[in-house]
Amino acid sequence: MATAWWEECIVYQIYPRSFQDTNGDGIGDLQGIIKRMDYLVSLGIDAIWLNPIYCSPMADFGYDITDYQNIDPIFGTLEDSDQLLREAHKRNIRVIFDMVLNHTSIEHPWFQESRLSKDNAKADYYIWSDTIPNNWQGAFGKKAWTYDDVRKQYYLHSFLEEQPDLNWRNQEVVDAMFSILRFWLDRGVDGFRLDVINCIVKDKTFRSNPKIVGSRLRPYDMQRHIFDRNRPGTHQKLRMMRHLVDSYQDRMLVGEILAEIPGEPELAASFLGRNWDELHLSFDFSLAYTRFNAVKWQRSAKRWCEAVGKNRVPSWVLNNHDISRLVSRLKGNIAKAKLASLFLLTQRGSIFLYYGEELGLPDSKVPWKSIHDPVGKRYWPVHPGRDPARGPMIWTDEEGYGFSDGSSWLPFAPDAGAYAVAVQEQDASSMLNYYRALITMRKEEPIYRRGTCAYLNTNNKHTVCYLREYDNEKRMILLNFSGRNQTISIRDMEHPKGEWTLRFSSQRMLYDTKTESFVLQPWQGCIYSLKSKSS
Repeated sequence: MATAWWEECIVYQIYPRSFQDTNGDGIGDLQGIIKRMDYLVSLGIDAIWLNPIYCSPMADFGYDITDYQNIDPIFGTLEDSDQLLREAHKRNIRVIFDMVLNHTSIEHPWFQESRLSKDNAKADYYIWSDTIPNNWQGAFGKKAWTYDDVRKQYYLHSFLEEQPDLNWRNQEVVDAMFSILRFWLDRGVDGFRLDVINCIVKDKTFRSNPKIVGSRLRPYDMQRHIFDRNRPGTHQKLRMMRHLVDSYQDRMLVGEILAEIPGEPELAASFLGRNWDELHLSFDFSLAYTRFNAVKWQRSAKRWCEAVGKNRVPSWVLNNHDISRLVSRLKGNIAKAKLASLFLLTQRGSIFLYYGEELGLPDSKVPWKSIHDPVGKRYWPVHPGRDPARGPMIWTDEEGYGFSDGSSWLPFAPDAGAYAVAVQEQDASSMLNYYRALITMRKEEPIYRRGTCAYLNTNNKHTVCYLREYDNEKRMILLNFSGRNQTISIRDMEHPKGEWTLRFSSQRMLYDTKTESFVLQPWQGCIYSLKSKSS
């Protein structure tokens, strides 16, 4: 059976505001992405995912939409989006659009009509109540119910009060949203990343969520979200959505699953459907929130693979627009970041990279006066918000760093010039060239994309070892998660016998690699291939 493209793709996430500005306003745009298309080809990625570019007042930077079928002027025009699709497809790069189905902007025409009365054509497009019916909280602060002085009722919003939740129990809403999906599929979009997709259906009787005892940063985190997300009706809607998308050739759905805690792989896997009839892919963020520790990383990765199972496809991610960048989480340790990326790119399934990840780009330093993110504004200084992870891409070490001729909407990362694409391309040992080498290896050798994975016991708590097998090929990956040399002996492991030869290393090797004991330097990762005795 042929493998679908999304089963083993490398997707490069672009936050459009921060990728490339072409008109000098300090904000990235679609023409900027088009301008950098050949750079994307040079990385070897298979697809790009764009954060929302639809018309929006930007209360939550595009996740509050007023027109799903048009492009916000900040980013360009509908014709620019068509050109981007053409240019990407010309280079065999697929394009995934972010789609926000749980809520709209408060300024969307649907909501403006819905709030006028209890009996107009759009009255039931959103979720209204005469009183506050429960204890639900908004993820960005405050209660999840806000009083509207026009309709004289409360409306539900799971996030900002500027983001009213749609009523997915209304078939007219479902039909309208599916029509929007068709609009973009007909224009050539290859798939959708579905924002907080497990939130679209709420409890029919608005039961209160159970409380969690203990001190938490947000009231939102002080309750178990049983009744405001993960409802059985969501699975029904996703099966309908899957049927729609599968009626087009080679399209896909990948879902963001809002979890109770950062790592709930079983929950993320459940939205793939028991018969793989819901999402094509879903995100589990366990690794992004797992301490950089061999035992914890192996446990987290195994749990995700077991939750997905052998017949479905895991997706892997270490960075995105809502999470502090990996290098910053690792306190600037590039050797650790290289080890993490070696782990990432040797996993079965699909890989999601975040722009600048391939440069080792750290978070930007965003002072209070420069914060845009509503989360940062509400919780600073306890929580810096999400702006630091959304800093501009670094293209050159010249003024403006090749991103813009104007004043950037967010500050650049500290010492930005050192991370520039133009600088790293001249350095054979740079993070950029390291990523390119890993991606090339992954694309040329299907064992990394499709092979089975078995973790081997090293009897060393600082190391991880796993065996990949595919079509009579075998690779052994050894990873040292410590700051000291570690010895791994494979004599007592259950592994194929023969001579192991080094294929790839995150650092220059200092030791003989063909014995049954391997010495790994601090934070070093290695890949070996097996030369069987019979060959």
